[in-house]
Amino acid sequence: MSLTPQELIQNLGDLPPLPQVATRVIRITADSDTSSEDLQNLIKTDQALSAQLLKIANSAMFGMVREVTTLTQAIMTLGFSTARSVVLASSVKNLFTRGPVGLEERLLWEHALVTALTGSAFSKAVGYTVTEEVFLAGLMHDIGKSVMSLKFPEGYPALLRRIRAEEMDEGLSQELGSFGFDHTMVGEALLRSWNIAEGIESVVRWHHDPALAPREHGDLVALVALGNQVAADLQMGLGMPHTLVRATREALDILKLDDATYQTHRSAALAALERDKALITDF
Repeated sequence: MSLTPQELIQNLGDLPPLPQVATRVIRITADSDTSSEDLQNLIKTDQALSAQLLKIANSAMFGMVREVTTLTQAIMTLGFSTARSVVLASSVKNLFTRGPVGLEERLLWEHALVTALTGSAFSKAVGYTVTEEVFLAGLMHDIGKSVMSLKFPEGYPALLRRIRAEEMDEGLSQELGSFGFDHTMVGEALLRSWNIAEGIESVVRWHHDPALAPREHGDLVALVALGNQVAADLQMGLGMPHTLVRATREALDILKLDDATYQTHRSAALAALERDKALITDF
């Protein structure tokens, strides 16, 4: 019998709260009327966030002749959309680095970031209007793994390594058998406790099974599933590409994409990832 989200939370103890700045970031970036000034005023409240934005703006990717020294310059250099993505990623990254940061934690974060970037690229290719929602959902999709690593610092990373070493197809089943729940269930419970948007909650729960997602969130789940596949194909993270084939096929069915169109969009997503590679190397 599946555990309810409430039972999951009780079994896991006190789940980490969503940082205050991250809460505000998610709220204002989800608003299509958010302005550069709104974003700048929020960034000013967090010194680490300000430093990260300036670091990205001054990266070699943008080839600036003069050093970017102000938030206004940084947002102009990056462009509003990229600046919002940096702010979201900086806020969410803290959730992946609450405990000791080892190889697994680093791989989880890189996988989340690549999934977010390529999922967003797919969303633009298919004309999905809320690309920032796809980006945030991509960042969050494996947050349950981060929580399980934090709560079970010896058992869960060891299980992930064994699943990868033995190339097991049913990683979720292995998690369920070992802990009584899997990372998608834990992630869903966590986001529900934060009162996050239902669409993002659906992505966290169903990115391995897009066909089971609520119909109103199907496109969002499917786009993140495609980003998840690309990240695995690039060996970014702990997952193996062949284990996601069924989820990818379900995602293509939801989005009504044939193989040829998918490959075209995939090439565009890889090109977008190359353009945004500073977001990976500089985080």
